[in-house]
Amino acid sequence: MEIQENATTNEFQNVYTSLKELGLTDHEANLYIVSVKNGPTPIKKLAEILQISRPNVYKVIEGLEKHGLTKFSDKEKFARDFIVEPPTVLLEKLREKKEKLSEIDRNYTLNLPELLAMYNQGESDSKIKIYKGKSEYISIYKQSLEEEKNEILFFGSAGDFINFISWDMERQWMDTRIKKGIFVKVLSVPSDYTDKFILDDEKELRKTKILESRDFSSSFMLFGKKVVFWQPEAPLAIVIQDQFIYEMMKVVFEKAWEQAS
Repeated sequence: MEIQENATTNEFQNVYTSLKELGLTDHEANLYIVSVKNGPTPIKKLAEILQISRPNVYKVIEGLEKHGLTKFSDKEKFARDFIVEPPTVLLEKLREKKEKLSEIDRNYTLNLPELLAMYNQGESDSKIKIYKGKSEYISIYKQSLEEEKNEILFFGSAGDFINFISWDMERQWMDTRIKKGIFVKVLSVPSDYTDKFILDDEKELRKTKILESRDFSSSFMLFGKKVVFWQPEAPLAIVIQDQFIYEMMKVVFEKAWEQAS
């Protein structure tokens, strides 16, 4: 169809994509673009351009009215040339949809920890996944702030972990955590980072304790009913989603926490 080719080329490609994003049909998107290009146009002429019958043109117009992109039914009978709302209205509609989706995303993210807590693992298998590389590390690390809203537990070598992901990444994660009000307990072998943590613990929603043990580079973290083992030398991260392993490792952490200085 001629209008389909015209509507999806050059400067109108983005307009066509935006209209489809708002839920318009092909005919509705084509009619909007034709009207923008031609201005006020008689129904008979639109039927010729779109290659559909006049009754179907009216049906397409009704669709545009439902999307708030025209007010054709309000026009006087003697002035029935069709015209759509200007592209600025389309932009407003796109921004409104983006804002609604952002709100849905925010609300879903806030409720995600409760949904995960209610999730009945008993009828499903435990899940173990192995991830490799820095990008995977960072992805899982960020994921912890989506799946936990109360408290995250970290055990191991904070220094080796941060040296691997970078201090800038740690700072970003920390700022997001603080903004979300998520507390973290850090039980780590000594390092320059743990010294800094202890000084700023109170204002950064954290409690740091020093693990008096032989030095090692790996660590594990507990969040959202998951256990993540971090091994920065390979590097790899092992994510275990199992209620019983999670509870066991939490007991291990709490016992070590009680004994730490």
